[in-house]
Amino acid sequence: MDISILIGNYLQKYSIGFRFAIKNRKMLNGKSILITGGGSGIGQALATNLSRNNQIVICGRNEEKLKKVAATSKNISYYVADVSIPTEIDRLFQRLTDDKIVLNVLFNNAGVVEQFDVTKPRFSSEEIFARINTNLSGGIAITQHFVKQANKSAQNTIVNITSEIALFPIPVLALYASSKAGFSVFTKALRQQLRGTNFKVIEILPPQVESEMPKQIGNTAKGMDVDTFVKKMIKRIEQGSTQYAPGSNVPLLKLFSKFLPKTGLRLIDKMSRKQLRVE
Repeated sequence: MDISILIGNYLQKYSIGFRFAIKNRKMLNGKSILITGGGSGIGQALATNLSRNNQIVICGRNEEKLKKVAATSKNISYYVADVSIPTEIDRLFQRLTDDKIVLNVLFNNAGVVEQFDVTKPRFSSEEIFARINTNLSGGIAITQHFVKQANKSAQNTIVNITSEIALFPIPVLALYASSKAGFSVFTKALRQQLRGTNFKVIEILPPQVESEMPKQIGNTAKGMDVDTFVKKMIKRIEQGSTQYAPGSNVPLLKLFSKFLPKTGLRLIDKMSRKQLRVE
């Protein structure tokens, strides 16, 4: 029996999985990456962690925050752009084109969260639209631009960051919950539309992390360290995951959604009002 043939067959059989692993390890290496909401929180942690082996572009509304993040690495550049405003999204991608930047990874990370109660109006219609645009419409528009400018013959990756409350809403965060749930639905539809292409679509459903966002709504409960979360997220993306929802609340939220929607909603509303000190 020819041993070389056996060895060759063995290598051929198992090299498929090996090549797949190598490919995934390179998914976030040597890339040109756009991160929206890159001035703080998860976006900032993504930029700093990925800048070692990639060219990073961050965007956001606050130029001072963007400057500070960009100053941490020569591989990070920034553009001021408010993703809730359609013309600023269009201008962002025109500037990227003018600067001859072709992106192959997108992190749709921008988001805003605030308490909202329709019985106690505090936002104008314009403010409501701006928040929904940041969390939902802006991400959809950016994704369309990204797909249009991408090199279709190369591997491209779209990472949409939603929230674990996209699985089941927190009533006092109605605008955030509904827009993130909508973005989760868009992500699933997008994955189907891009099936069979060189675009990989990934959804990340973060738990509460230690960043500015929870503090903005009066949440003083301790969350996951943002850098730890981002490192785990990157690892899961490299491993080929198409969804990552690591929060301890996820099994319960799924249970409520499937079997106990009314009871779950009342319970979560009561608990969240107490935690966020909603009167």
